[in-house]
Amino acid sequence: MTIQATEYAELTNDELEDLFDEETEEERAARAATEVVLDEFTQATVDEIVDKMLVVVDELSGHPLYRYQRPFSARIIESVIINDGATLTALFSRQSGKSETVANTIAAIMIMFPVLARVYPNLLGGFAEGVWVGAFAPVDEQADTLFGRIVSRLTSERAIELMNDPDIMDGVKAKGRTLTLNSGSLVRRQTCHPRATIEGRTYHLILIDECQGADDRMVDKSITPMGASTNATHIYTGTPTYTKNVFYRTIQQNKRDQTKRGARQDHFEADYRAAAKENPKYHIHCEKQKLKMGVDSDEFKLSYRLVWLLEAGMFTTSERLDELGDRSMQTVKAWYKSPVVVGIDPARKQDSTIVTVVWVDWDNPDEFGFFEHRVLNWLDLGGTTTWEAQYHRIVEFLSAYHVLSVGVDSGGVGDAVAERLKILMPHVEVVELGSQRPDQSTRWKHLQALMERGKVSWPAHAKTKKLRTYRRFIQEMSDLQLVYTGPYMLAEAPNEAGAHDDYCDSLAMACILTIDHQMPEAEQSSSPFHGRR
Repeated sequence: MTIQATEYAELTNDELEDLFDEETEEERAARAATEVVLDEFTQATVDEIVDKMLVVVDELSGHPLYRYQRPFSARIIESVIINDGATLTALFSRQSGKSETVANTIAAIMIMFPVLARVYPNLLGGFAEGVWVGAFAPVDEQADTLFGRIVSRLTSERAIELMNDPDIMDGVKAKGRTLTLNSGSLVRRQTCHPRATIEGRTYHLILIDECQGADDRMVDKSITPMGASTNATHIYTGTPTYTKNVFYRTIQQNKRDQTKRGARQDHFEADYRAAAKENPKYHIHCEKQKLKMGVDSDEFKLSYRLVWLLEAGMFTTSERLDELGDRSMQTVKAWYKSPVVVGIDPARKQDSTIVTVVWVDWDNPDEFGFFEHRVLNWLDLGGTTTWEAQYHRIVEFLSAYHVLSVGVDSGGVGDAVAERLKILMPHVEVVELGSQRPDQSTRWKHLQALMERGKVSWPAHAKTKKLRTYRRFIQEMSDLQLVYTGPYMLAEAPNEAGAHDDYCDSLAMACILTIDHQMPEAEQSSSPFHGRR
């Protein structure tokens, strides 16, 4: 759904400025060409239809949607109404109701939208002759699972009672691989197996269940074009697996898009914990599976914890990022009590200039000399086009902190940035950090060591999580991949649209500034091999 102003009523002006930072001209042009922007009246009408449709979904199924299912169902309905051609992804744990949510929602849409087309011709006039749905899965048996749920819902006593309403007067017309209603709505079962021959059909809604097993080429070449003429809504559901695929990549793209200003939520996720809170029986089931499989087993991670066990090494995991976030901490706008370190990753091409301020517990190193590091704040200068403007924004931003040293990547324009900052901030040590493989490898290994020891954290308060800077930081850290080149360990963003590693680089550069201060405390003890004189 759209972002509501009430969600951010408690945010400060600075936080709002961070949340709705300016986009580049290219981003604005692309968004203007594809984004569906509704006026206030139309959005209110859409919201009203969605709310009423959710009531129908609950009545049709006989039980209300769980809290984690409701936003997903609402977004499906909204996407079809406004015809934004969204590709929605749902990563739910096994048997938590992802297919049930889709089936109940689709059944309600197939029955109600042809009727509502007469009431709202401008919004829903395209469904006057029915809603056409394609239900796909990697193999025919899996496709039959989702298709069977939709058929079961449409042929239930509740559905028949609803369709017999004088204002609706609909009913099931035909069954088989295609279930058709009198209104013209239909749902067809099909497979997306790479060896299957898929006939050219046209759909308003394209569903791919167990999408983690779908063939990428089949999805892109054969299935997606079936919704071209209707700007169809695509819905991908599934669970994690061992390899990257169209499901994984779409999820990551949706997560990245959600960090942009005013973006609608297109990815929905619910692990076993979220489902267990709503369903006590599911909680008991998962506890039994923990004992049977082991909470750290591959099977439990994939099916219930939603951990992708990727063949390509990742720098960290979403679970670890969640553990290191301090939920009691908000971003710190100013800090003078102790020296902080700063990492600056200057922008290259489509990247953003990112400034990360890190507090260090200088007085309490552990037995290996590692200090505790805490991110205090981020500055994202992606919307500032000129370097001259960026210099002054950086100096103004850092004036609120007691800065000990600033690390700047010397590659590209980094040299010029470092020299200019030395002039503008003569009281601060500006360190030019090398961009060669040995230098980068040292930085990434140091950051990884800090994360493994729990010696680095960041604000993760509920208010902070609404900020675009936080969401971009978490997304980039989640995307970060390990690349081994000879003896060097490097980390970089995947080669995909919208993927960046600017926040990660900035953090690594800030943390490396403390490595020269590491000094393990030496302990003196008597040797057991030498007697006292």
